[in-house]
Amino acid sequence: MTIPATEAVPSATLLGVRVHLITMRRAVEVIRQMLHGDVPRRILTAHTAMLARVHAAPDLLEVVNSADLTTPDGFGILLVGRILGLRFPERVAGADLAEALCALCAREHLRVFLLGAKPGVAEAAAAALIRRYPGLHVAGTQHGYFTGDEEPAVLARIRVARPHLLLVAMGFPPQDQWIARHRHSLNVPVCMGVGGTLDVMAGMFRRAPAWVQRAGLEWLYRAVQEPRRWRVAASIPGVILLAVRERLGGRARLRRSRG
Repeated sequence: MTIPATEAVPSATLLGVRVHLITMRRAVEVIRQMLHGDVPRRILTAHTAMLARVHAAPDLLEVVNSADLTTPDGFGILLVGRILGLRFPERVAGADLAEALCALCAREHLRVFLLGAKPGVAEAAAAALIRRYPGLHVAGTQHGYFTGDEEPAVLARIRVARPHLLLVAMGFPPQDQWIARHRHSLNVPVCMGVGGTLDVMAGMFRRAPAWVQRAGLEWLYRAVQEPRRWRVAASIPGVILLAVRERLGGRARLRRSRG
């Protein structure tokens, strides 16, 4: 059995959620090892809305903290870390990580499966990715609006496609619960929840300009394009308040651990 390189990556606990202190380059290296491994692994990208949701529903902690690698996706995570006295090397945005992994799969002739979003989006995202990364093998696509009765057929399609990387766009927590429930039966080396990334890949929504991302305002840029995301933005003040209370209570901690 291949042991992933996350054993050498330190992690921090933010309001109960484990997040790895990792750079984009290192994350790609670690996941590359997983892609060539023989054990199904799960990648999760942490953001402030996730912290808020887990705080409100602690039963989600098991799903969140059982991920093999959790990256700091979003300026809010970096800010919460600073409040708690923790400094992440950099932001590792889920959209950027998914793109980097697709580029890696194209170079190394690995298969990718896109699952989730509305009908037609995964196909449009696949076409765009193939244009960007010549040689990329998209082994299959499937929208996320399948019923419980249709799920066995979807699982069978993924098994037959035998992807190395499965990107699941169902939003948090459904995508991560779905991956946790099925990853071992699917036997896909790496499954990663990507939220609304397929919509961006398909060109339905634009990523914020680089200067907006650097300013930590990508959440605002997305909320303007997708009004439903204002509820995500509304979670930020509450999470910051929780972090301040935890820091004042002296409970912030950094731990170096395996995976």
